[in-house]
Amino acid sequence: MARSCLALLPLVSVVAATRNASIKSLFAGSLSPGTEIFLPSDANYSQSVTQRWDIFTEPTYLGAIKPATDEDVQSIIRIASKHAIPFLATGGGHGTSSTLGRLRQGIDIDLGKFDSVYLDADRNLLTVGGATVFSQVIDPLYGAGKEIRVGNLQGLHGLLIDSLVSVRLITAAGKIVTASNEENAELLWGIRGAGYNFGIVTSATYRIYDATNRGQVVNGDFLYPASANQSVWQVLHSYDETLPAQMALTAFVLPNATSRNPLVAVNAIFYGTEAQAKAHLDPFLAIQPILSNVSSVPWNKQLDAAFFGATNGACVRRNRVNIYSLALKQTDVATWTAHFDALAEFYLQYPEYQGRFLAERYPTQAVLAVPEDGTAYAYRQAKIQLNLEGWYNDSRLDGAVTAFLESSRVKFQQSSGFAELSVYTGYAHGDEGPVGWYSQGKLSRLARLKQQWDPRQLFSWNNPIPQR
Repeated sequence: MARSCLALLPLVSVVAATRNASIKSLFAGSLSPGTEIFLPSDANYSQSVTQRWDIFTEPTYLGAIKPATDEDVQSIIRIASKHAIPFLATGGGHGTSSTLGRLRQGIDIDLGKFDSVYLDADRNLLTVGGATVFSQVIDPLYGAGKEIRVGNLQGLHGLLIDSLVSVRLITAAGKIVTASNEENAELLWGIRGAGYNFGIVTSATYRIYDATNRGQVVNGDFLYPASANQSVWQVLHSYDETLPAQMALTAFVLPNATSRNPLVAVNAIFYGTEAQAKAHLDPFLAIQPILSNVSSVPWNKQLDAAFFGATNGACVRRNRVNIYSLALKQTDVATWTAHFDALAEFYLQYPEYQGRFLAERYPTQAVLAVPEDGTAYAYRQAKIQLNLEGWYNDSRLDGAVTAFLESSRVKFQQSSGFAELSVYTGYAHGDEGPVGWYSQGKLSRLARLKQQWDPRQLFSWNNPIPQR
């Protein structure tokens, strides 16, 4: 891990480089006419540059460049590295790791112009740009009678990385390469689980599938008072070994806006008919929710229907969220109940705190069908992704919130079923370290790839792989 700190050294020369030439004069002459360059002082900076979802520990930039072509990305990498200016690519802007905050006064390579969607329904392939987001592909896929692997479908189709066919990548050397099973296969292996570390992906092709149940999904929502929390966790526990491949569960805990007492919300998704779903939803109804709704909706409308149609801030920009997370193999009811009680007290002690407890219980049948060494992703045995989300605006709460969430993470890890802290890198806080992100068993192979494709550690800002 210490070797990854070498990436900070180029910052020493940033000031010297920018004294002699502004970002615009340094880069503009080597870029295509469609490329745009923005400085933080520009009046339209925040409207023209993709804003981050989370600003708790955000990087800082000298400016942003929105390239129009792969060749532009090549040029930016080559010029920035020549002048020892650090850079970071922004796609959807959803990275949350605190390691990103180590980048100071760099270049934001905003891939906002790389938002294409090409659907080849006959070949069951979807090709998207480096900044394409799910909302852009949902309706085209549904209209074609197709679906793509998302969390609630991983029991049927595996992880999204398992459907990744190929990527077009700009490397640290400024070269354009393709990674697929036929070309640079080892690089594709690394991208499937540690992709931040090897270059900038400008396009990716995924395998897609015929829509399950003709595109209809059962959406079930249930809201419970605080007194029912243990019963909810017991139902979730009952699915530790029996969750059907076509079903997914998400549980939320959040404070009541007036009383501050916590509420428990559960969303259940079942890819089938309401009659088929009934036996699996009945246990949630038996707990007697204070509010419930079960209905069939087209799969492209399920996100809008979930949690009674409420918005959860997932697409709102510039939130201040102190996130800790970990993967679990099991639901330990005692641990979950104790955390709920502690969270209830924390809500009362800190009225400004709007933090949430989020548990994603997705099926694993197709995930486990992929060999453990088939991708760089380390935690196929995980059944639950647990997010401890610290939502608040007052930075004076940082110490109390961090202490509470770190302590909570330790307790959940002790009953997680994993011997060590294990975390999906996309949810990482940033303090877990390479073993927590990638596992000890994957690190040697990943380190060799890192040495081959990024020996100068230009792409070492987001949960970096240490070189050995």
